[in-house]
Amino acid sequence: MSHVSRFIRAHRWQRVWLTILVAVSVLLLAGGCMSRRQVVYQEMDSPNGVSRPRSIAILPFHNATDTPGLGQMVRQSLYDHLSHRRFKDVELTVVDQALNDPGGIPVDPLTPDVLRNLGERLGCDAVVTGRVTELERLFMGVYSQLSVGADITIHDTHDGRRLWSDSHVARLHDGGLPLTPLGLPLSGVRSGWNLRDSQIIRAVDELTRALADRIPEPDTPMAVASAVRFELQVGAYLDHELAVDQRDELEAKGFPAAVYSEMQQETIWHRVMVGPYPDEREALRVRQQLEDQLGIRPFLRRQPL
Repeated sequence: MSHVSRFIRAHRWQRVWLTILVAVSVLLLAGGCMSRRQVVYQEMDSPNGVSRPRSIAILPFHNATDTPGLGQMVRQSLYDHLSHRRFKDVELTVVDQALNDPGGIPVDPLTPDVLRNLGERLGCDAVVTGRVTELERLFMGVYSQLSVGADITIHDTHDGRRLWSDSHVARLHDGGLPLTPLGLPLSGVRSGWNLRDSQIIRAVDELTRALADRIPEPDTPMAVASAVRFELQVGAYLDHELAVDQRDELEAKGFPAAVYSEMQQETIWHRVMVGPYPDEREALRVRQQLEDQLGIRPFLRRQPL
C-alpha cells in the first residue's frame, strides 16, 4: 500500500504542477499575443483642406531605451516601409546632412519657424518625429516575451500643425507548455532564442509596419526618382560570425548575399543584404521567396545610385 500511496501522491502533485503551469502559460500567452496601439490624433489635411501631405522627411528618433542604435534602427525601418506608400520620402542621408552640416537647422525645439525652414530646405510638406518608448525582455524558463514600442508624430511644415500622432507596441513571444519532462529543455531553448538580436529586428519590423500602414496616404502620389536600387536586409547582428553564417546559407540557396558593417552610435552592426535589384517588383518577388523558403521577411531598403 505504501508504494500505491506514494504513486497517488506523486500523481496528484504532477496534476497540481501541470494545472499551475497551464494557468500561468495561458495568462502569459494571452498578454503576449497582443500589441498595444493608440491613434492619438489624426487630421492629415493640408492647410487648404484639399489634399494630404505628399512628401515626408523623417527626423532622427529619440531613443528612450538603454539599447544603443535602436532609435536609428526604428527610423530606418519606418522609412523602408513608407517607401511602399504613395509618399515621396526624403532620403535619410539628405535629412541628416541638413541637420548636421555647418549651418544646419536645429530642431530642438521644433517650432513653426523651424518646421518652415525644414520644409524649404528638404522640399517636403511634412516631417515625422519619433521616440522609441520601450524595449522589454521577459524570460521565464519555458516562456519569453520581447516588446518594442514607439511613438510618432507628423508635423505640417507650412504652418506647424500636428497632423498625425500614433503609438504602438509590438510583442513577440515564444515557448509553451512542455507535455513531458524531456520537453523542458527544448522549450527553454526556444524561449531563449526569442530574445536574440535577430528577434529585435523582427519586432522592429512589425512595429514600424503597423505604424506605417496606419498613416493615411495622399490623394495623388508624387513622382519618385528612378535612380535608385533595392536591397533586402535579411538580418543585422552584433556578432560578425553570425552574419557571415547567414550570408553563406543564403548563397548556398542561390541568393546573392553580402555582409556590410557600419557604425551606429558607437555600435557596429553587421547587416546581411540580398541584392541589389534595379526594380522594386523584382525585389519584392525575391522577398516573397525568402519568406516562403526560410520563414523570414526582410526589410526592403531603397538606396540611391
